[in-house]
Amino acid sequence: MKIGFYSSTPLEDKKNWSGTMFKMYEQLLIQGHEVIWIPKVKFTEKEENRFKQIEKWFNKIFNRGYNRHLFTYKAKVAGRRLTKDLKEYKLNALFNPTHVNDFVYLKTDIPIIYLNDANVAQLLNYYPYYSGFGILSKLETKFLEKKVLQNATYSVFSSDWARDFVVDFYGIEKEKVKTIKFGANIIVPEKIEYKKNTDEFTFLFLAVDWVRKRGALAYESLKILKEKGYPVKMLILGCNPEITEDWVTIIPFLNKNNPDEFKQIQQHLLSSHFLFVPTKADCTPIAFCEAAGYGLPVISTNTGGVSAHVVDGYNGILLSPEAQANDYANEIEKLLKLPQKTEEYSENARKLYDKELNWENWGIEFSKILQQL
Repeated sequence: MKIGFYSSTPLEDKKNWSGTMFKMYEQLLIQGHEVIWIPKVKFTEKEENRFKQIEKWFNKIFNRGYNRHLFTYKAKVAGRRLTKDLKEYKLNALFNPTHVNDFVYLKTDIPIIYLNDANVAQLLNYYPYYSGFGILSKLETKFLEKKVLQNATYSVFSSDWARDFVVDFYGIEKEKVKTIKFGANIIVPEKIEYKKNTDEFTFLFLAVDWVRKRGALAYESLKILKEKGYPVKMLILGCNPEITEDWVTIIPFLNKNNPDEFKQIQQHLLSSHFLFVPTKADCTPIAFCEAAGYGLPVISTNTGGVSAHVVDGYNGILLSPEAQANDYANEIEKLLKLPQKTEEYSENARKLYDKELNWENWGIEFSKILQQL
């Protein structure tokens, strides 16, 4: 099929959405489709200034935040421009990952497949940058998002958490909404050594957002275990908190696209015993898919779409969002006393990766949707 792929950057860009856009583009090619980049519409300086002015007016009148990414006037401008741009292409399908605003008022006969890892309505007061909006802005956001979902021939989400919300909250027909889980954005080894040295245990905190991913909570949990005499170590990769203990190693940044630094990432995933990221809010943490590929059990929070990639009691531990450092320390202590359970979790993690947390599976399942158009 001839598929238009709507994206803000060229499809070869491996950094777009942490590599996820490139992986989807790659799989569409592997499945034999012809893929054409449809560049995201751009706004003039005059339009951008007008958008900012609308936000300022709302802030001044209501003394509340405004969703500058998704509002009616901007959606209408984008819709008109995209409608005109698409007339240059002859497409069998239009693939729209993540963009809501530009597709609300789009007029086209081309079947649209919309993809996201969450609904904007789910993120209101859940993610920091979607918090503090006024009631009118929230209503406008939900109205516009519903129109995009209604206009799409199919909507695809990376978790049942996001898919079920579309059906239950927006009333979209179940047949039009699918779940296809994302894969790992790095190369994974063919074989895994599940039985690791238990003289000490390395807990990997792999994240760039120390606050939202609750790195301090992970640190406090491990500190409790350290004070109890357990040989635990913490490896922080991706951020740079002010921690000076000798049992904590901090690597602020490693670039996946740099071969030497990528090898270091691989080595840390292979040598660690657990991925410990007790996130406060998450839709689809790709790091959890990557952990599965390396047979790494995950310790995290049962929030958002996390449970799509971590099954509590199977390939890791999920605690409630209210759990404190003592709660995590107690659950981890149980695992440290049962190395065979950790080994079992490790094997299950790789099974989960091989079954569904890989991009090959995504490509096959997505092509099945395309065949139904």
